[in-house]
Amino acid sequence: MKVFHTFLRIGLGVILLAFGLNKFLWFMPNFKFDDFPEAEYLFKAMRYSGAETTGHGYLLDLVGATEFFVGLLLVIKKWVSLALVVLMPVSVNIILFHVFTFFNPVYLVPAVLVFVVNTYLMYIYRDSYRPIFK
Repeated sequence: MKVFHTFLRIGLGVILLAFGLNKFLWFMPNFKFDDFPEAEYLFKAMRYSGAETTGHGYLLDLVGATEFFVGLLLVIKKWVSLALVVLMPVSVNIILFHVFTFFNPVYLVPAVLVFVVNTYLMYIYRDSYRPIFK
């Protein structure tokens, strides 16, 4: 079972490293926002600080840096419990973005996968969180 947990931790870390780097280097194709103008507007607002493609925003850079940092911590197995706590709001927000603005099951699957693996790993590391609730 430890091998499975290690596989999940490293797999989640690699996914986060890839998607975090993508927010800086843009090597993956962009979403296709056909029939979803609200999602396109929100995505451009996060990336460019507005609906227009002028200027440069900070929000997607912050999310990308968080994903990259958390992914790195998971891969090198350093402060895993903290990394999982930091990742939880990001993973919830990824799901909410895809559910409420851009409902496309193809893009929703990785978001749900990240959330489920994050939640499962938090359950596995639950003993690390016990002092918080004392």
